[in-house]
Amino acid sequence: MTKQNGFLALRATGVRFLSSGDESAFFAWLKGIGFVNQVKGQGTTLFISIDESLIDEGGVRELLALFRRYDVDMAQLIVFDRDEFADWFRDDRSYWHPYVFG
Repeated sequence: MTKQNGFLALRATGVRFLSSGDESAFFAWLKGIGFVNQVKGQGTTLFISIDESLIDEGGVRELLALFRRYDVDMAQLIVFDRDEFADWFRDDRSYWHPYVFG
């Protein structure tokens, strides 16, 4: 994860798609998240640009689900551990907790 000029860059490396429809669903889901600004690929890595000013709870929850579903490294999602989301994001009973917080 990198941060620059109000944007975060997340990485999705080695994402495996089981069919062309699965690949289409991944990109449609990702692009449907309001704060996802841009997605670029380089080799086997996708760089996902996030507009920090647009981050909201619904989008964070969708990104958590997407990353879990497609086995993308969730540790980088620690960037969403903010006061505004703390009451639910830090819940150690959540499915994402061990993947994000280790």
